Amino acid sequence: MMKFSKSGTALAVALALTAGGAGAAVSLSGATTSGGSVILWSEAGGVLAPTPSISPAPAAALAGVLAGSAAAPGGNVELSKFAGPVTTLSGTLGGTAISLRSLTLNDWFVGGNVATPTALTSSYISAAYSATHGGAAISAPDLQAATMSFFGIGGQSPYKFVSDPNVSYVMQDGDEVKIGLAGFLNAQAALQAILGPGIAVPANAYASEVVSVEYAGVSRYLYSFAQPTASSVTAGDPNGSYTGNYEVSFKVPEPAALALASLGLAGIAALRRRRR
Repeated sequence: MMKFSKSGTALAVALALTAGGAGAAVSLSGATTSGGSVILWSEAGGVLAPTPSISPAPAAALAGVLAGSAAAPGGNVELSKFAGPVTTLSGTLGGTAISLRSLTLNDWFVGGNVATPTALTSSYISAAYSATHGGAAISAPDLQAATMSFFGIGGQSPYKFVSDPNVSYVMQDGDEVKIGLAGFLNAQAALQAILGPGIAVPANAYASEVVSVEYAGVSRYLYSFAQPTASSVTAGDPNGSYTGNYEVSFKVPEPAALALASLGLAGIAALRRRRR
């Protein structure tokens, strides 16, 4: 009878996972929605058509609009509307749970108070300014003015417009999780609303909505001000909704690294047994 040590088994797992990590990208599986309502934007002939707000989304229809990629984003699922009730998209990537949710006022302002913006608000506005001003940092007075405009003092509330992300795809490619956010190919008008009338925004500017992601117990906000790729789809409106694909991503531990960590723990356990 052949005998295998725990450390040998862990090493075998590590080697197997290393070999598997170089395979094709893994798409989101078992997708479901919960909480508030969603809008499914289905694509046909390059044109997107919305369904009425629904909750939860039918599994087959949800899988259909999330079947895209960076090369061909296709349709998307819109989570909530204008910072409404939190809506969550959940599923698994290679066996690991992942959830994406919409944002509310409290993500941007503590207690819903303009005087207490969250770190997300300051980071988002600062990054928006830097992206449209050659990497320059925003001044304290401009940040304060933009924050008040973002909240919506005396007018519309721009934070609402970036709180209902439109997700086109979710996939893991090697050690990266990649998410497609449908948006404007040219977001100049949206950025002007975000930064307020006191800050000039160039003719060609870019900005995605924001999505909150939880993966392997870690939560993060994802967004982009980099130039998007053309999605080759349109909602048919004059603003150019969903004509751009903003891909946001984050790194995850290599499967082999996780297995090697198990190998290390197994080795420590074996050493302790020998000392007894």
